[in-house]
Amino acid sequence: MYKMVVLDLDGTLLNDKKQISERNVEIIKKIYKEKGVLFVIATGRDMHYVVNVTKKIKNAASQYMIASNGAIIKDNMKNEYILKNCIDQIDALKMTDAYRKRNMEGLVYTCREKVTEEERQAKANSDAKLVKDLKSYLENNMSPILMLTVCGNEKDLEEIKQEIEIEFSELEATDICDFLCDLGEEVYQTKYIDIMKKGSSKANAIKIIADYLHIHKEEIIAMGDGANDLPMFEAAGYRVAMENGNEKLKAQADYITTTNNQDGVAKALEEIFYKGEDKA
Repeated sequence: MYKMVVLDLDGTLLNDKKQISERNVEIIKKIYKEKGVLFVIATGRDMHYVVNVTKKIKNAASQYMIASNGAIIKDNMKNEYILKNCIDQIDALKMTDAYRKRNMEGLVYTCREKVTEEERQAKANSDAKLVKDLKSYLENNMSPILMLTVCGNEKDLEEIKQEIEIEFSELEATDICDFLCDLGEEVYQTKYIDIMKKGSSKANAIKIIADYLHIHKEEIIAMGDGANDLPMFEAAGYRVAMENGNEKLKAQADYITTTNNQDGVAKALEEIFYKGEDKA
């Protein structure tokens, strides 16, 4: 019997307009109420964004949260952090120089806010603060740095990943992911990597929460779409990939559901928890 469902946000629980459908909300609440299953959000987004997103779901998915790709875990019931894995300021500054030299775009996640110096990034990430000079911001920032997101073409991103492996012993990066945001008047699409302090991952965060709650791997379901969800699959007994997901991720999935724009989360949950039952 499954006791915990871990959900990615972008491309999974959220549609391309960055909204949660009513059908997804209803089935999550239904399973939480009827079967006592705990839902945990695991995302590359910051904690403030997760809190705003889960307001519609309320208690069903707000007790424990994984943000910044596992760099941060919060127990909302106790209002305390289980984990905060922060990046050294010097490493953050060096990494900012590395991607700016390649004319790439980036965002920085701190415990207080998310910032960027590119208007396009601020538009695609409505919760991000636009600053004139990101390096200057980092030099004067007093809030711990949790993660950096770097956007660009695949070649440049691969070079950044190689540079991290060679020159940044305290950092690690996700596989290259795809980001898509329907802004109404246009669709913004890019490739990106998330950079965290070594030891940060969705997989590690899930294991920490599972140990904390005495839940076994076989009792965990993970749902995702991106390459940064590959580690999350390692910590789950049953793995669900979105139809719009990364091909490597889909190859490791036990079940492939419909897209994030077609209530894929709800469809998978109904199949897993209510197959053969009246789904009304």
